[in-house]
Amino acid sequence: MVLLHSLLAKIGPKDKKFGIKARVSGALNISLNLVKQNLQCPKLLLPCLQVLRVYCMNSVNAVYLGKNGAVDLLFKIIGPFSKKNTSLIKVSLDTLAALLKSKTNARKAVDRGYVQGLLTIYLDWHRHDTRHRHMLIRKGILQCLKSITNIKLGRKAFIDANGMKTLYNTSQECQAVRTLDPLVNTSSLIMRKCFPKNRLPLPTIKSSFQFQLPIIPTSGPVAQIYSMPPEDNVRTWVYGGILNWRQAPTSKSKVEKVTSPALHKISVLYYEPSILYKRMKKQARFGHTRV
Repeated sequence: MVLLHSLLAKIGPKDKKFGIKARVSGALNISLNLVKQNLQCPKLLLPCLQVLRVYCMNSVNAVYLGKNGAVDLLFKIIGPFSKKNTSLIKVSLDTLAALLKSKTNARKAVDRGYVQGLLTIYLDWHRHDTRHRHMLIRKGILQCLKSITNIKLGRKAFIDANGMKTLYNTSQECQAVRTLDPLVNTSSLIMRKCFPKNRLPLPTIKSSFQFQLPIIPTSGPVAQIYSMPPEDNVRTWVYGGILNWRQAPTSKSKVEKVTSPALHKISVLYYEPSILYKRMKKQARFGHTRV
C-alpha cells in the first residue's frame, strides 16, 4: 500500500480528472481509512496524505472527505513544535488548507474551535523555530487560517481569538529576516481581510477631508530633492522614483541617465511641453492620470 500510494501521489497531479476517477471508483474511503488506522505509522501515513492532498483539489471530494471526518483527523496529526516528522506535518497542513477551501469544512472548523488552535500552533512554531528552517510549515498554518477567513464566521472567530494581535506581532518580528517575507505577506492578507470596515470621516462622498502634510526634513537626501528649483515648464517622468523638474535639452524626447545623492541611476524621459501635454491628456482619457 505504501508503494501504491506513493505512485498515485506522483501520477495524480498530472491527471486533471484524477479526483473524479478516485471518487467514482470508491478510492476516497480506502485512503481515508488507511490514515485513520495508521496514525502512529509515519511511513504509511505520509504517502496516504499525499494522495489525499491530490484528492482535495476537487471541491466535491473536499466536501465528501470533510463529512467523513478528514478535518478532525488532520488536526490530530498537526501539533506544537516538534523536530520529528516535519515532512508529515507539512503535507498534513497542505491537505488541511485544501480541505478548508470548502465553506462547509471551514464552518465545521470554526464550530469546533480550530481557529484558536491554529493560532496557538503558529505562535508555538514562531517561538521555537529560531533558525527559520521550517518556514514552509509556518506558511502552511497561515494558509489554513487564510482559507478559514474566507467566510464571515471564520473572520469573526479570528478576531475573537485575538488573531489580529498575534499575526501583527509575529509579522513585526519577521521583518528583519528577508527569507520570511512570504509569512509577512500572507499575514498581511489575512489581517486586511479580517480588519473591520470603517466609514470615511466625511458627511457625504463629495465632502473634502483636510489633513496636514508631512514635515519636510531640513537636511538629507529628501530635503535636497525638495530644494531643487524648477526649470521651465517641462516635467520629467521618473519611473519607480520621485517626480522632478528638468529642462528639456532638445525638442525631441530623449532618454538620459541621471545620478544624484538622493536617487540611484534611473531612466528619465524628457518631453517638450506639447508632447507631454498630449501624452497626459491621452492617459487621462483612459483613467490613468489627471490633467
